[in-house]
Amino acid sequence: MSGPVGGQAARSAQERVGELIETLGALDDSTARNCAQQLMKAILDLHGAGLSRMLELVANENAPGGLLERLAQDETVSELLLLHGLHPHDLALRVSQAVNGLRGTLGVHGIRIEISNIDEEAVRLRLAGLWHGKHGSAAQVRSDIETAIFALAPEVAAIEIDNLPDDHVHEMKFVPTRVKQAHLADSGSG
Repeated sequence: MSGPVGGQAARSAQERVGELIETLGALDDSTARNCAQQLMKAILDLHGAGLSRMLELVANENAPGGLLERLAQDETVSELLLLHGLHPHDLALRVSQAVNGLRGTLGVHGIRIEISNIDEEAVRLRLAGLWHGKHGSAAQVRSDIETAIFALAPEVAAIEIDNLPDDHVHEMKFVPTRVKQAHLADSGSG
């Protein structure tokens, strides 16, 4: 499978694995639980070793950036590589790719996004631009940013966004009394 169908199958499988891990943890029989956990670890170790070998073979090809880059950019393969800590791109590059992917969407609305700091503890971003409520909610902007970054850098513990307005604060504009009076006089005389 390729494209979105492969990505969807991988996501479904990932969700099922999560459900089974929860079920396994809830088993009353500690012997069965321990055996199943050891089996799962052995399978993951085997899977990781196979993926590691695959990367070695690809990296030894004489086409720099060719197949290895395609593997890194493929959603399904990328998720597997991340799972096993084998992704060829470092954290900084993956976060930068996520932020670059957001720039077009946010830029259309006059919002600029910059990276302040990247590490596994937290990615810190700074937003700039004019917010007039026409860009969607700050909660939606936060969600879009978090989704994009966590998809490419799931090991990040937190995302901090400076200058993200509070959705619950309404902008109040000061209009001097004399301007209001002039406006009322103009509209009444027309």
